[in-house]
Amino acid sequence: MIEPVSKDKCLPEILALFRDLVAHRHDIHQHPDCGFETQRTIGKIKEFLEKHNVSPKDMDDTSCPGSLFVEIKGNLPGKTIGFRADIDALKMKDKSEKEWSSKIEGHAHACGHDGHQTWLMGAAAYMAEHRDFPGTLVCLFQGAEETGKGAESVVKSGFLDKYNIQEMYAAHDEPFLKKGEVGFKVGHLQAASDSFAVKFIGAGTHGGRPHQGMDPIPALSEMYLAMQTIVSRKVDPLESAVVSVCFMNAGTLGTYNVLPGEAVMGGTVRTFLPEVRDLVENTIKRMAEGIALAHDLKAEVTYERLISSVNNDERLTKEGVRIAQDLLGEDKIYPDFKPFMSSEDFSVYQERVPGTICRIGISDENHTVPLHNPKFDFNDEVLALASTLFVKIAQERLNALSKE
Repeated sequence: MIEPVSKDKCLPEILALFRDLVAHRHDIHQHPDCGFETQRTIGKIKEFLEKHNVSPKDMDDTSCPGSLFVEIKGNLPGKTIGFRADIDALKMKDKSEKEWSSKIEGHAHACGHDGHQTWLMGAAAYMAEHRDFPGTLVCLFQGAEETGKGAESVVKSGFLDKYNIQEMYAAHDEPFLKKGEVGFKVGHLQAASDSFAVKFIGAGTHGGRPHQGMDPIPALSEMYLAMQTIVSRKVDPLESAVVSVCFMNAGTLGTYNVLPGEAVMGGTVRTFLPEVRDLVENTIKRMAEGIALAHDLKAEVTYERLISSVNNDERLTKEGVRIAQDLLGEDKIYPDFKPFMSSEDFSVYQERVPGTICRIGISDENHTVPLHNPKFDFNDEVLALASTLFVKIAQERLNALSKE
């Protein structure tokens, strides 16, 4: 039987919910919903919260299909803050080999979103049953984070204006921190994510008569090598960027005597600063056009900006550090956690209101694999602690805002 980590730090009322929270998490892990198709997950969240003093009229799953808005009003006047948990799964196999492994082929909660929704549910249940606080807490259970489209859809639905959100908070599980530890970072914590594709268009011909066509493969090869210089020679060495070519395609496998008329490559770009993002995009386009011209080809470049960089608000992050240290002690808190190049669409909210997201450690001898690994499984032992931390942040920030 598992036990909550840092049990002595957790709110007794949340500890009393622990078994129910674990049961919910296991059920969701067995029945993962992907993208915006999160109806079953939302139904289970609503079912849980209705048992804990949240009225159906305060839960909105129609304004933004795929997401659920839960409004919890305190008994005193004040302002409104939002807490967000992503709820969607990944389209990949589940090889976790747990009793609660996915029952849906090709869908898996391999990023911990089943845990994220559960720890926010615990906090929401506590706040709904203890409304002696000023203002309003809005809990956002968001779909389609993995596609990079979920937060955008929430913002377009009018969520921030509808509830007049002043501040936004979130957390993500972190396999590189021990369970019970929490990492914070002022400023850029996660990178912007962009996708690109470069197609060179020539004219196909017989492999033995290359002069009668326009072979795009040399151009593709040159483009690949040229792109290796973007980070090493174009980006300031004191800044960060990743340019990864993730696929290349030309010709037909097994056809040995036909030069293709087209060749294409594509991949991902990760950056922190907007000016570096601009530089990489413009350089890719310029390189493709120049190489195409040199080979008498045409170039088509597609560049899509998916998610901006997570940029944590300084004041809110420092407040989070202080509250977490008061709860857990300084030895459990990393106030300057190392940034990394994965992306997170929480950044979409940060472009409009102050916000911060932290990382909650889940690592132990039974939880060692990284995120997006088919063997990944969330660590249930951190649920009560995370819910308690959310409650403490909500209470302190709502009280502080009521005095401003």
